[in-house]
Amino acid sequence: MSIGARLLASFVAIVAVLGATTFLLLDRTLGEDLTGDLDARLVAQADGVAKWMEGGGGHPERLATRLSGVVGARVTFIDADGMVLGDSDRWADLGRPIGDAPEVMAARQGAIGRATRRLIDNGPQVYLVATPTKDGRVIRLAVPTARLAATRRELRLRLLAATAVGMAVALVLGLIAIRAIVRPLRDMTRAAERVTRGDYAIGPPSARADELGVLSRALVGLADEVGRQVAALTSERDLSLAVIGAMVEGVIVVDGLGHRVLANPAAELLCGKEVPPGLAAHLDRARGGVASDGELAVRDRAVVVSARPLPETRGAVAVMHDVTRLRALEAVRREFLADAAHELRTPVTAIAGFAETLADEDLAPAARAEFVATIRRNAERIARVVTGLLELERLEARAEATAAPDAVALRPVVEAAVQSAAAARPNAPAVELDVPAGLAVRAERDGLDHVVQNLVDNAQLHGAPPVRVRAIVDGGRVRLVVSDGGKGIAGEHQARIFDRFYRVDGGGRPGSGLGLAIARSHARAMGGDLSVTSPGPDGAGTAFTLELEEA
Repeated sequence: MSIGARLLASFVAIVAVLGATTFLLLDRTLGEDLTGDLDARLVAQADGVAKWMEGGGGHPERLATRLSGVVGARVTFIDADGMVLGDSDRWADLGRPIGDAPEVMAARQGAIGRATRRLIDNGPQVYLVATPTKDGRVIRLAVPTARLAATRRELRLRLLAATAVGMAVALVLGLIAIRAIVRPLRDMTRAAERVTRGDYAIGPPSARADELGVLSRALVGLADEVGRQVAALTSERDLSLAVIGAMVEGVIVVDGLGHRVLANPAAELLCGKEVPPGLAAHLDRARGGVASDGELAVRDRAVVVSARPLPETRGAVAVMHDVTRLRALEAVRREFLADAAHELRTPVTAIAGFAETLADEDLAPAARAEFVATIRRNAERIARVVTGLLELERLEARAEATAAPDAVALRPVVEAAVQSAAAARPNAPAVELDVPAGLAVRAERDGLDHVVQNLVDNAQLHGAPPVRVRAIVDGGRVRLVVSDGGKGIAGEHQARIFDRFYRVDGGGRPGSGLGLAIARSHARAMGGDLSVTSPGPDGAGTAFTLELEEA
């Protein structure tokens, strides 16, 4: 039930109880008053009749009839011996004893006798009043109680009507009062429901001075404060989620049961939708109140995990650092240092050994000249390695500086590389060209010269005829393919042929092992790429493909 219905039911119950109580009390009081008035009237009339008879009135049998009409009651005269001297209603009772009438017995004892009973069987019930006279006789007056009952019924009907009118008026007034109370309560209830739905603008508050007004103002103030607190918490939450979402590290939060409740995009990328078993073990230890750190493999990635407990929720949070690239770089760094040391150790050892030999003053001039030439060749080898490393560092650290959007004609660059290779190696096989004269690419001239020269030199030095250079235009991209007819490169070497210091034959061929690494860095710095396929397009040999944007 609503509060309005409960108030109305309570009010109806109160009005009904009050109306019934008032009706009963008034009915009883009015009944007693009517009985008292009747008793007083009959007593007064009986006294009057007694005085009249004491004045010498005779013939009681006739007098009873006349006095009955005067007083409006049945009149009976009884002598001192209890014999009926006269009766206004029953002449047959004259001379008969009155019997054990309680009201008559009380009157003989000098008191006023009263009784309510039936004078004859099946007769009407009457109210009797008996008074004594000075000469010992008794005068009894009788009035049917039906008259009193009729009066009481009429009074009861009037009381019922008045009570009904009073209750109706009270109910109307009660409804007005209840509505005045319930309406602001209903408004406040709707306002509270709006607050639960997240609408905190429920003002303005009521201007009433009573308790309902105070409650309304308190509710509006509470909603405003809750709105401010929710806005602040929402802002903090959004900021926290934005920070967590922007973190490179993966963050996973689990509750007290180990269920995942939060994961940022980095964690989704690392782990997917599930918590890996290794990570779950760290989180379980953290949920037990113990910090847990370690490194594990997650979906072929090397991940460093740091898990910490969340005491308030009995959950845990884990931060994951993807160190796969770091571990790969460390491996590359170790390999690079080993390769660089290997490349430099041989010429340095040769230089040191021949320099020590040159210190001998007895050394023949011809041997001295040979040793000096050897030292120069090894020094030049060291210089080439150092120059190559510096070039790689420059390309990788400042790729944006080397990539220029200039349009460079491709055929002159290829022709210059072929001529330079022919001058250096007159007995090398000829190079077949298939490069359109008007074709241009977006590149940096020096970088393009370096790449093409390296590819042509490698094809002539390590390959076999035929050596071809051709250009293919495909959808805005230009592929310059340099191929030879040699024995080709095995598949296990193709994946590493562009690594620093890597050589297919393990170092048996001349060169520092940096040429192709530098060439690919140049190509990527110009927005292109360099790749290798073997066998080549003719089913044999090797083909290097330089891909650049058409100008």
